[in-house]
Amino acid sequence: MTNPLHSQPVPAPPVAPVRASDGERQAVADRLNVAVGEGRLTLSEFSERVGAAYAARTLGELDVLVQDLPAGRSIAAAVPAPPPEPAPLEIMVGAIKKRGRWRIQPSAALGVAIGPMKLDLRNADLAAHEVTLSARTVVGAIKVWVPRGVRVIVEGRTAVGTRTIAESNLPPEVDVPTLRLRLDTGLGTVKVYRT
Repeated sequence: MTNPLHSQPVPAPPVAPVRASDGERQAVADRLNVAVGEGRLTLSEFSERVGAAYAARTLGELDVLVQDLPAGRSIAAAVPAPPPEPAPLEIMVGAIKKRGRWRIQPSAALGVAIGPMKLDLRNADLAAHEVTLSARTVVGAIKVWVPRGVRVIVEGRTAVGTRTIAESNLPPEVDVPTLRLRLDTGLGTVKVYRT
């Protein structure tokens, strides 16, 4: 006969994960949006997480995506104003190559008289929800890499050469960070890649 005082407790039945709603998915996407605007996430991290948010089936899957972010929507009021924007980076002859984690101010400009420009924005931090990056070369190519899940608006002109733009298929009502690229070349090519 078993002593009831020494019997093992009966484990509770497992709790099924709670399904996420469309509103909860959108709320997480909104938090990620704020985080990328504050520089807490790179564009690549944002793209990966927001894709996972829209694909999440349970609340647990959503929680993982924001567990390393502050609980509030924004702490911008406690952050001092940013320093004035630096002057545009311009060189006469040579090349500009930027990659890795770098911060893009709300309005930034790069220029080369003669030479190529390669700008990898996949791990860049945006200083605002919408950023304008101007790149200009008189003779040379401009190549830009952007992550999926970010709205990209390409403007500018090419006098002699070609322009190849990987367009976004994001519907206009989706609230995601926006990169406005003003890409101008006199003689050369412009290519915008999505990876």
